[in-house]
Amino acid sequence: MVHFYRTLGSLPAIALIIVSLCLPAYLSAQVSIICPGNITQGNDLGECSAVVNFTTPVGTGSGTNVTTTQVNGLPSGSDFPVGVTQMTFTVSNDEGDTNSCTFFVIVEDQEDPVFDCPDDITVDAAENECSAIVTFDLPDATDNCGEPSVFQFGGLPSGSAFPAGENSVDFQALDAEGNSAFCRVVINVIDISAPVIDCPDDIVVEVTDDCDAVVNYTAPVGTDICGDATTAQTGGLGSGSTFPIGTTTEEYTVTDEEGNTASCSFTVTVTDVAPPEITCPADIEIAAAPGDCDAVVSFADPAVTDNCPGETLTQTAGPASDEIFPTGETTVTFTATDAAGNTAECSFTVTVTEDEDPEITCPGDITVDNDPAECSAVVNYTAPEGTDNCPGANTELTAGIGSGGIFPVGTTVETYTVTDASGNTAECSFEVTVNDIEAPVFDCPEDITAETAPGLCEVVVSFVDPDATDNCSAVTVTQTEGPVSGSAFPVGSTEITFTAEDEDGNTSACTFNVVVTDEEAPDIDCPED
Repeated sequence: MVHFYRTLGSLPAIALIIVSLCLPAYLSAQVSIICPGNITQGNDLGECSAVVNFTTPVGTGSGTNVTTTQVNGLPSGSDFPVGVTQMTFTVSNDEGDTNSCTFFVIVEDQEDPVFDCPDDITVDAAENECSAIVTFDLPDATDNCGEPSVFQFGGLPSGSAFPAGENSVDFQALDAEGNSAFCRVVINVIDISAPVIDCPDDIVVEVTDDCDAVVNYTAPVGTDICGDATTAQTGGLGSGSTFPIGTTTEEYTVTDEEGNTASCSFTVTVTDVAPPEITCPADIEIAAAPGDCDAVVSFADPAVTDNCPGETLTQTAGPASDEIFPTGETTVTFTATDAAGNTAECSFTVTVTEDEDPEITCPGDITVDNDPAECSAVVNYTAPEGTDNCPGANTELTAGIGSGGIFPVGTTVETYTVTDASGNTAECSFEVTVNDIEAPVFDCPEDITAETAPGLCEVVVSFVDPDATDNCSAVTVTQTEGPVSGSAFPVGSTEITFTAEDEDGNTSACTFNVVVTDEEAPDIDCPED
């Protein structure tokens, strides 16, 4: 109808034309014809035309041989093109009378163009970018009547940087009759870049009184280059929560609008640094039964407390309660360990005493001579060894020198003491006597020779008293024979003797001779002849 208006003008004008054509015939002719009204019909589907059927007008009138003739248009049942087709019919007779009528067949193109709309386009944004360059062609469109015009009327043009997300691009196809069709292509730009999230450093909290800790921290918030992102805690307890002893992993995940995710984690470690408290029982002292060297001892476990449950108690030294303890002092130690590995220990002693003295027997007294040139002697003997009814007796030399030692001249008392595990003692002694049997040694002078003076029968001779040494003590030197030094010695040989005596009464002698010679010839008084 739009095409009709555009081609022929308004219907009232056509009606005036039709009336002007027909009016003279009605006024003068003896024949007449009546046409149907104008026919308006839509095109057949897929066609730029329509098969139109109508009742063919038939003229009437007087005279002979009245004939109706179609002088314009197409017969009924024909395929009428889109647009306006003028239909004119004429009636006449042999007498020359004529008349005509006209109507119009209007075929309207009521069918929209058909788009070959392409599929939606999906592309990935560049790494760490929020857009992608996308190019595309105008989609194809067809129409039942000619080729429609196709143009883009919505969205970014081809070759633009399309942002991440869904971007609509709209196209319209318009045919000559103003029928239109629409095509929308969605360009989906996928954000492939993961969001970013940074967690705080690991947190360590020490507790001494409690068994947990309230820990506050600033929760991480992820970001994304392409828009909003949602951060959620996906593991752990959360800031402000009460964290137990040990290590808890806090995990956060950020998700962007495309579903890309990134995660980070950190640990919250609550450390129990307080050792447990342990209290041992008091020291225990008990006497063994007569003849026994041990005793069964009972005691209670130490008391243990800690700021956290889960402590354990372990005996780490000594026999257990109700077991046999030997004579002497035994240390019993317990260690308490809490769930965090902190430890504390305590100890007490169990002393088992017995009152039986040990026994010890010493060898007999020993007498030896001094070693040559020494004022002593090395003396070996079998040292006594004490015995006791209980193990653990210890024998020590408590006075004297000991076997294999160098004993001085004289008497040395050797004393041995045996002490059992309970402190009971016994001792014995013996004497080691070293006798000095070595005499002093003289440095005895050579014999002395002197000559008398003329006319004398003796001579005064002086000498130095000889020296004497001893292995042990001072020596007393005494001249025991012959004139002393400075005396007048007669002609001949006179024996001089010295005696040396040490403090132990050992003596030795030194003897030398003083020989006086007379070199003077005797006088002889001969008788006279």
